[in-house]
Amino acid sequence: MKKILFMLLTLSLTLASCSSDSVNTNDGNPTSQTTLEVNGNLKALRKKALADLNQGGRIYYYAEKGAVFYTKSRSNIVIPPHSIKTKHGEDINGILDIDYIEIFERSKMVLANTPTMALINQQKELLITGGEFYIDIRYQREQVEIVSPIKVNIDTRNSDADPRGMVLWNGDIDENDNLTWQPADSNDLTFENDGETFTNEREREPMYDILIKNSRNFGWCNVDKLIYLPGEKTNVRVTVPSNFNLSNSSVYLAVEGQNNALFQLDTFHSGSNSFQFSSNMASVGLDVHLIFVAEMNGNYVYSIISTPLGNNSSYIVPTNSLIYTTNYQQLEAAILALP
Repeated sequence: MKKILFMLLTLSLTLASCSSDSVNTNDGNPTSQTTLEVNGNLKALRKKALADLNQGGRIYYYAEKGAVFYTKSRSNIVIPPHSIKTKHGEDINGILDIDYIEIFERSKMVLANTPTMALINQQKELLITGGEFYIDIRYQREQVEIVSPIKVNIDTRNSDADPRGMVLWNGDIDENDNLTWQPADSNDLTFENDGETFTNEREREPMYDILIKNSRNFGWCNVDKLIYLPGEKTNVRVTVPSNFNLSNSSVYLAVEGQNNALFQLDTFHSGSNSFQFSSNMASVGLDVHLIFVAEMNGNYVYSIISTPLGNNSSYIVPTNSLIYTTNYQQLEAAILALP
């Protein structure tokens, strides 16, 4: 497992990486893989969106008393007494810097490039989320060491998804900032109450209680469950304009009426300049929104195709359908307006 550095707000945030999300193939030889890196401008757009989504801040921590950090989204981070130390094993009494990102809806998943797709036994599967979250805690600019579990309480009101049956996942991110979820190891990340929601005494609302047991688990985590779309399974191909490819664009599939899931067409075919899934995972007849998002000259470009899926259907993003914008709020609003 390779360690990479993911930059957010100019701070170093460490995350484990062991998988590649987007595969670039040549249509003449689909087994061959070539590398096509995401360009710096697209990475910068995503980084800016993530920075704006950061609900973190600063809190004073006493080793003897612990601390609780409350977020704008009604979630909270409980850091019990003597649960964290410096990398040299020293008690901490001072100001903690906390990064905390929470994502529930597909519009923000597009901006942050955090689709709900899992890798299980080398096979991609579809998820519905009860919340994606990113956490990092630092003291004097160094990441703290967790010596006994800290807890993140996620408010279930933030998600429209049924909270029953949710399990925990870790986020693996590749060199192109593409993220895939993998089942969490219970030795690293677990529910305090076996996945059951509980009533928060402060808000009197149902919460998830997630225990983070060690510092290597800082980064992206997820409360999700597998979603099985009914009907005959199929693939879908989306051909994009010739000046776009894997280096500066992505294509996502959103299901009509499902705000808490987003799927990425994770395979790029250079010969046809098109994106599709790595296997048949969509459903024939499903009403979907195909969301093309790209970067041009440091700004967003997007187009949305709303359609029922045919069997192995192909779609073309017309050049005259592209919408150019200098801010992600317009893109987010367009996705929020989708049924």
